[in-house]
Amino acid sequence: MAYNSFTAQAETKLDNKCRIVIPAFYREGLGEEFRISLGFDKCLYIMETKVFNNISRQISKLPLNSSAKLARRFNAFSFSAKTDKQGRVVLPPQLRKALGFEIGETIVLAGMGPYIEVWGEEAFSEAVALSAEESDILMSYMNFDDEESDTSGSDEL
Repeated sequence: MAYNSFTAQAETKLDNKCRIVIPAFYREGLGEEFRISLGFDKCLYIMETKVFNNISRQISKLPLNSSAKLARRFNAFSFSAKTDKQGRVVLPPQLRKALGFEIGETIVLAGMGPYIEVWGEEAFSEAVALSAEESDILMSYMNFDDEESDTSGSDEL
């Protein structure tokens, strides 16, 4: 099953009707109806319904003694959603309360491949901050050599 790959980030504000704007570059991959769920960090997840259903099925296959809390957090705090004509979606009160989102707060949407994370601005800044050790590890995986370039030695213009 192929999924969309969400990348990039965007900022919006939680308006006085508890809505956020989902940018067009994300809406295209979400479809008309999608899911918003409480994430496992201090964020929400927005994803296609088929991605949500797949994750929910995988959780249900785990032994009950190890999956009940995970299933409860993922499924009980999950809501079906649609954007309005301006690309806005209402964040349900249970999700706003769980994360402490306030009217007028800056909200960050971050593409995470098969889903989008929704963060308060301060929590997102903390989540993306790297320690010196993490930065060193990341840099050790970055290869800036163009190993796949043509090595025939031709210098023709």
